[in-house]
Amino acid sequence: MADVVPPRHLSDFTPEWLSSVLEARISDVRLTEIAVGEGFTGKLARLDLTYADDVGTSLPSSVIGKLPSDEPGAVMLGQLLRLWEREARFYNDVAPTLPCRTARCFYADGYPDEGLWSLVLEDLSFARVGDQVAGTSVEDARRAIEWLVPFHAAWWGRESEVFDWLPRVKTDPTYEALQPMLEGVFPKFMVDLAAELPAPAVAWVERAIPTFKERLHEEPFPSTIYHSDYRLDNMFFESAGGVIPIDWQALAVGQGMYDVAYFIANCVPTDQRRETERDLVERWRSGLEANGIAMPSAADTFEEYRKMVLLVMLVGALLFGQLDFTVNARAGDLAKICAKRTFEAGVDLGVGEFVA
Repeated sequence: MADVVPPRHLSDFTPEWLSSVLEARISDVRLTEIAVGEGFTGKLARLDLTYADDVGTSLPSSVIGKLPSDEPGAVMLGQLLRLWEREARFYNDVAPTLPCRTARCFYADGYPDEGLWSLVLEDLSFARVGDQVAGTSVEDARRAIEWLVPFHAAWWGRESEVFDWLPRVKTDPTYEALQPMLEGVFPKFMVDLAAELPAPAVAWVERAIPTFKERLHEEPFPSTIYHSDYRLDNMFFESAGGVIPIDWQALAVGQGMYDVAYFIANCVPTDQRRETERDLVERWRSGLEANGIAMPSAADTFEEYRKMVLLVMLVGALLFGQLDFTVNARAGDLAKICAKRTFEAGVDLGVGEFVA
């Protein structure tokens, strides 16, 4: 497999190429492009495989091929943020160190000088994919938070040992650029979404923009590796109770609490969140404590969660302020629903207290 040339196009997933990757004779590949129009940074295809020999159950009947987008703007953004490199290296370097379930990776390689990487991953169609527009159930929310516990615990407080290629939120130049970017897109966010959101929360976010970088650098807990885009659309739920997160392009070293707040604020319907968020935060806190990590009290941890929700609101304004609502109807619906959930969470939690 050392001589396998990384693919650049979906058509490069040929029987010959996949035979080299899977180290088995494949006579035919049926390629079906999936998630068309749903992703900005990548292309996905399900590859149904026909083997020339009987391999029993030792090899998959289908896999997922994932390539960088060929849209010029997406390519530039992906290279700048090292999105495809982060995801490929997650599967090569980080996933093998984790005690929790991730998708099996059969191939992760690319062109480092160009920042273009490709993947062949386990086909997770046997599991149920989350639906962020619909929102999570109580049980799925618990499962998602419980998955985070061993993931965050694995690298908790070990920043000096973490792989050099992983960006550190408090030092990486990419994160330094987020504040001026937010300043630039906030007017569009106001035009597209502000009228549908609680006015006090919108005002708090506007006042907090000058402190965005400072808030990113705050470290109430020791750093760890965190997902950074931990949400329902990036999760598969197994019937046996397991969770399999995908899309590791925003992986970074920073505050694990961000994954908790980001998931709860974006994915849990408002009425349900009001009833369950303390329990969810406590599941994360007590789970880490059970893994031998010294944690603050439940009350102090929830206070940090409140502060983190304000940061999630700022990130939401940044992300949704860049969205073209005319391109993808579901993306527009998702932005409106998630912004409403998140800003309502900010009001319920009184995060204006943390804005000067």
